[in-house]
Amino acid sequence: MAATLLALMFSTGSDEVGERKAFFGSMVFETVEKDNGATGITTGVDNPVPIIVLFLVLTVVLTLVQIIYRGLKERRDQLLREKPGT
Repeated sequence: MAATLLALMFSTGSDEVGERKAFFGSMVFETVEKDNGATGITTGVDNPVPIIVLFLVLTVVLTLVQIIYRGLKERRDQLLREKPGT
């Protein structure tokens, strides 16, 4: 998420004023010109749902990978125990 905000920040030109969104509208980077001529910057999370969904999907995928790895490792150990001559 931090990389997404950095990409938004550096893809905005120095003279551009406005709002940019990324990652399905969840991350926002906004530049506003202040009264004294300075540029104000706001970054943050606009909609947390895509971030939560990504976290849940990654958790499920990593858990499945770990379960499959343990199962394959156990099967390998079982086959090595059954191997004749050892």
